[in-house]
Amino acid sequence: MMIKNLNPALAERGKIKIGFKGETMQSAKGNDYQLPKKLDHFRIVTMEKGADNNYLVDREIHKLYGPTPKEIAVRLLYDDIESNIATRYACYKGRQQWCTGDGERAVRIHPDGGLKEEAKCPCERQTPDYKGKDKCKMNGALSVIIDGVEVVGGVWKFRTTSYNTIMGVLGGLALIKKVTGGPLAGIPLRMKISPKTVVSPADNKVQTVQVVSLEYKGSPESLQELGYQKALQQEKHSQRMGNIEQE
Repeated sequence: MMIKNLNPALAERGKIKIGFKGETMQSAKGNDYQLPKKLDHFRIVTMEKGADNNYLVDREIHKLYGPTPKEIAVRLLYDDIESNIATRYACYKGRQQWCTGDGERAVRIHPDGGLKEEAKCPCERQTPDYKGKDKCKMNGALSVIIDGVEVVGGVWKFRTTSYNTIMGVLGGLALIKKVTGGPLAGIPLRMKISPKTVVSPADNKVQTVQVVSLEYKGSPESLQELGYQKALQQEKHSQRMGNIEQE
């Protein structure tokens, strides 16, 4: 017997970050807070926090990739794009999420903290000129396994609210999937961070941001052949399992 409507999820083995919490400051009201600090490289961490409220660096993985890697060798677990990167709109009041949507409909927590109600999505909180503290942001969560780490059953997650990163990763995966003919799982990819000059939609100012992307290091022909071999391997495996079941 199994519990109905459960959504199985792989254990989060660690996180891939491009920032951390800085020194502790105090607000005018006397509340402590930590300013976020951005990085131009990846910081691979465990699921345990240290005394400074930051997740502890995974020293074993950084031995493989160096102290400030700008590129990580990764693989995906699924052929379906949406299974590899989850996206949504999310709105927070303080640390509490009170609204989440998919671009067509959203679910909000009622002010009394109990009932949930539906709302249109996106709303005015998602527009570039919205100034409220409860601004709605695009959220993405990419799940990967890291080459060189022998772990089966867990993933490393990279979370971002960057429009450029989310759109770039989705576009990159769509192209790779088209070239391979469908397979994404197990394809050797490079997760890269690089600077990009953009114009802020809020104030039209030019700024440089760090953007994360997924790329295949090789020619379209080699990627196409790799996709064919992956599909052939999967077909042979299915046939072998079918033969075993018939015995």
